Amino acid sequence: MSSSLITNLHTLFVLLEVMKNGDEASKINRCLIERERRRHMKSLFSELSAVLPPQPIKLSVPELVDQATEYVKHLQKKLEQYEQMKVQLEEKRGSAKANYAMRSRIIIPPVVNIRDLGSNLEVHLITGLNMEFALSDFISILQEEGAEIISATCHHAGDRAIYTILSQAIYPRIGIATSNVHERLHSLICA
Repeated sequence: MSSSLITNLHTLFVLLEVMKNGDEASKINRCLIERERRRHMKSLFSELSAVLPPQPIKLSVPELVDQATEYVKHLQKKLEQYEQMKVQLEEKRGSAKANYAMRSRIIIPPVVNIRDLGSNLEVHLITGLNMEFALSDFISILQEEGAEIISATCHHAGDRAIYTILSQAIYPRIGIATSNVHERLHSLICA
């Protein structure tokens, strides 16, 4: 049998004896109640000690209560700091969203720059992120004018997109009609 079971059985037998004797019963009953109260308090202090940061030495009950009070105050201050940080971050996030929404409403007119490199043609298109035409239209115009696409890249810089299309003439002797390409691309972005 375990020691706690033996103690509980002993307490039960004592209670039965006390009930037989009357006056002594109330005295023993008070003792048992007090013993149970102390055991319960000890259990609560153990739980309190377990939730506090580890201590190098064992604390007395008053020191443990003081330590718990200070720790709770410390946690309250940290909670207030975190709540302030949360509010600041939400404000920053809100202003960033507002700035983005405002920038996305601004229509940036597209700019086309064409460089004739002999049998190669390099087209740079700078536009806003809200481009109202398809990049495939640019590629189709280049192909219709006798160019084969070698590479196409896209870079984003803030609220702008920069497209670079490098092409070469399908038939080098004929070349690419740069003036026709320039005219058609401008009519596409101005439409």
